[in-house]
Order: sequence, then structure tokens, then C-alpha cells
Amino acid sequence: MNLELELAVRFLRRRRAPLLRGTSLAALAGVALATAALVITLALMSGYAQAIAAALQRGNAHLVGFSPQPLTLAEALRRAAAIETETGVVRATPVSYLPALIEDPRQPSLPLPVTVKAIADPPGYTGLTEWPDSVAVPAVIGERLAESLSLDTGANATVRVPPQGRSWIVPSIRIQAVGTFRLSFAEFDEAWIVVPLDQIVEALPTTGVAGIEIVAEDPLAVEELRTSLETLEPSLLFTDWREMNRSLFAALRWQTLSLFVVLALVVAVASFQVSSAQVVLAIDKRRSAGMLHALGATPARIRTVLVYSGVLLGGSGVATGVLAGIAASWLMTTLRVIRFPRGLARVYMVDFIPLRPEAVHLVAVVGVCMSLVFLASLWPAWRTSREDPVAALRAV
Repeated sequence: MNLELELAVRFLRRRRAPLLRGTSLAALAGVALATAALVITLALMSGYAQAIAAALQRGNAHLVGFSPQPLTLAEALRRAAAIETETGVVRATPVSYLPALIEDPRQPSLPLPVTVKAIADPPGYTGLTEWPDSVAVPAVIGERLAESLSLDTGANATVRVPPQGRSWIVPSIRIQAVGTFRLSFAEFDEAWIVVPLDQIVEALPTTGVAGIEIVAEDPLAVEELRTSLETLEPSLLFTDWREMNRSLFAALRWQTLSLFVVLALVVAVASFQVSSAQVVLAIDKRRSAGMLHALGATPARIRTVLVYSGVLLGGSGVATGVLAGIAASWLMTTLRVIRFPRGLARVYMVDFIPLRPEAVHLVAVVGVCMSLVFLASLWPAWRTSREDPVAALRAV
């Protein structure tokens, strides 16, 4: 430990004046609380983005190859089999998406809008390995949709799809609930129905296959896989889960940056308390600074001692705030504090938000907060270093 740092530690440890002790504790608490708020907010936004991404990856495939013209089921199965041989592909299956209305038994005149996902192989989140045999079309329904319609397993319901071609007749499909799924994503849990594709094509002969849904080994490495698939199937238009939701994640990034800037200003305000504590420290240690001047210490060395004391005081607050923010994030996630009822879940898209502190965010918080504390310590140190040593030694 060099001399300046040792003197700074001694200045902070020997706080005899109640005013100095109070201002120091206030500065430490203010910086700690502001830093903790910044850590928790960034953890909240990170957890929110991760929750949405995880739900999108579970509910939709990692990539979808759409056909410009509807495919026949046989052609779609052939292409899916060829895509499954590609390295990095876990599963490829034909799929179609149909807008529809499902009758509400309690209000038959007010059907609910839903999305019917007709897929050849049942997705993993349905809990099925193959489609069961039933009189009606077997369907796995979003948990909240099933609750709102009071559809238990084995219950039947009628789904109406848009008229085909130039016909004015609204086709209806009789479905039988064989299970429910929950993805913690409002759009899926409240408005999606998953049914077997072959039975939909049989019930609606003019309905073609929209494309091929692809599950990748690594959901984050879809760019490389997409390039190889475009070479394998140039007639399909491939898109991935990130591209389909690019505007959503861009908005979340800008919101995170905005909150970071706003809360950094709160940390800057709290850093002024460190400056106030430095002023009180300079007054309390005025004679000590004068003695150091008399013993040959230069103004630059006195300034360094006082800057060190401010950085140590503010740095202790930053460290305390970071640890408190991480602990609070873990506790709030464990207790599932941030969860929404059905109405708010539709707004925020998820019904629960975990708090996930990220290393890059913690590094940014520490860097910004320590910079603000350092800047807040400069002015009192500069003012004290310019004081006349004779006047300082005469001070009582």
C-alpha cells in the first residue's frame, strides 16, 4: 500500500466528529441504494428479454421455411425429410397457420379469435409424441384459453375458419381437447390451438402447407444454419425467430439503454453526497493536511490523498450496492415477485419476469458508478490542496 492510499484509509477510519460520521454514512448509503437500483433495473430488463426469447423459442420453431405457393402434404414431407439430414437440424416438420374463431359455450354469439397451428408432428411442449386417434380433430389448447372456455380434456369445441376460395360458406372443424400447454407467453397460452396437419388438410382439401418448421441444435446459431438451408432449399423463404421479432428486441434494447442513462443520473446525484462528505472530511482533517504540507507534501499529494478517500468511500457504496442488487434479484426471482394477472400478461406478453444480472451489465454499472464517484471527489480535493499550510496549522 502506497503512502497516499494509507493516509486516505486513516482519514476515513478515524472519524471522531459526528458530522463527518453522519455525512460519510449518508454518502455510502446513497451511492449503495442508487447502484442497487441500477443493478436491479438492468437485471429486470435482461430477464424480461430472456423470458420473451425463451417463450418464442419454445412456442415457435427456431427457423421457418415458407413456400411462396402452398405445398401439398406429400411434397412438404419430402422437403422436411431432406432438411432433417442437414447438420445442426434436430427436427423439421410441415406446418400451416390458420386464423380462426372458436365458440365460447357461455357466449355462443361472441366467438374468440384464435390461431390454429396445424403441424405434422406434435411439438415437444404439447407433451405428445404422436397424435392420438379420436372422433374429432385432436387439439392441444393453450392453458389460459382452455380455462376461459372451460374446456377440460376430452371436451369438444367448434372452430370456424375463413371461407375458402370464392365460397361464402364458413367451414367449421370439430376439435377434441386432448391436453393443454403452457409457455408463459400470453399470445400462445391465450390464443393458440395445435392440431395435426393431415387431418386439417383432409377436412379442408384446398388448404395447403405453408412451410417447414425447423428446430435447431443451437437456437443462437441460426444464421449459419439458415445459410446452409437456403442453399439446400432455394425455393423456400427462410426466416428465424430473431428476425421475426427484431423490432421487439430492438425496442427492449433501447428501453434498457434509456433506463440505464436515467438511473445513472440518480447515481450521479448520490455521488454529490460523496462530495459533501469530502468537504466535511477536508474541514475535519484541516490540521492534518497542514502538517503534511509542512513536512514537505506537495499539493498534488494532498489532492491524491483526498481523492483516494472519496473513491474508497464511494467505492464501498458501489460494491455494497452491486452485492445488494444481485441478492435482491435472486430473491425476487426465487419468490416470483414480478408476475402478472391475465390482463397485464397480455400487455407484457409474459406472466412472470425473472431478474437475471448479466456480467456485461455489472461491469458497466461498476465502471459508470466509479467514474461518477471519482469525478465527485475531485473538486473538494482540489480546493483543500490549495489551502495555505500556515492557516491550516492555526485552525483548531
